[in-house]
Amino acid sequence: MPAFVYLLLPILFWSGNYILGRMTVSNGVDPYSISFLRWSLACLIILPFAYQKLYQERHIIRQHWPLLALFGWLGICNYNLFLYIGLTSTTVTNAVLLNSIMPVMILIAARIILGSTTNRIQNTGILVSTLGAVIIVSRGSLDTLLHLTVSTGDLWILTAAVSWAIYSVMIIRRPKDMSLIGFFACTAIIGTLVQAPLFFLFAESSLSDLHAKDWGSIAYMGVFASIGAFLCWNIGIQKLGAATAGHFIHLLPVFSIILSVLLLGERLFQFHFIGIALIFSGILIATVLNNQVSKPKSSE
Repeated sequence: MPAFVYLLLPILFWSGNYILGRMTVSNGVDPYSISFLRWSLACLIILPFAYQKLYQERHIIRQHWPLLALFGWLGICNYNLFLYIGLTSTTVTNAVLLNSIMPVMILIAARIILGSTTNRIQNTGILVSTLGAVIIVSRGSLDTLLHLTVSTGDLWILTAAVSWAIYSVMIIRRPKDMSLIGFFACTAIIGTLVQAPLFFLFAESSLSDLHAKDWGSIAYMGVFASIGAFLCWNIGIQKLGAATAGHFIHLLPVFSIILSVLLLGERLFQFHFIGIALIFSGILIATVLNNQVSKPKSSE
């Protein structure tokens, strides 16, 4: 499978997570329950496939447990829980806009943590795709963009994005001798254990009150938005790097719109097509064009 597909699939899965997450919290299910149940289910599914690796790699886990705990805290607990908390008090438009600037956060985090730099072509691609994302979430209206207000939910979404940016940059430092499935299972268990006391202290939803639709959403989150997305994202970053992976975040509003059309019966307008064209153009500039320009220089 082409390397870029490993970055496309997580964006598709997470777009569905946005829509279902918003629908589920709107149905009255609290974010602590959603996040904890989602990851508990993911752990139950992945453990039968990963327990042998976890046992074989137990010495690696003991050696690197502070780093693994950081991954579990940032990528499993913080990002997901903060996202659902944010969706209880902000609009999907604001949430998508704030996540659309995640590539910039990733580049900043990569510069601070890894000392990475970007060139003029990559920066141009970032600007073009960011413009596309802004056009989509503002519905092509400057007035809509100017009247976006910052709420508590926006701050939660922003904090979630920062956590994910740091996770994406740090993932390159995961223990090299640890298998991908072992790493994912270990961090998923840690992240779920961190959420457990929050669930028991702050969850307001009773499991008996959850409807079949709620359980279906949580099942999707546990299988696709958790296991499938995280495994693909980690493989994609290993193959293409954190900076390149960051560009694909701009596809989040694109896939969200497509899923909204298919699942919610919403319509596509002219500003959608303009924004999608700019997003894809920006990604192509920052990846394909940048690689073509860089190869001749590296061969000199």
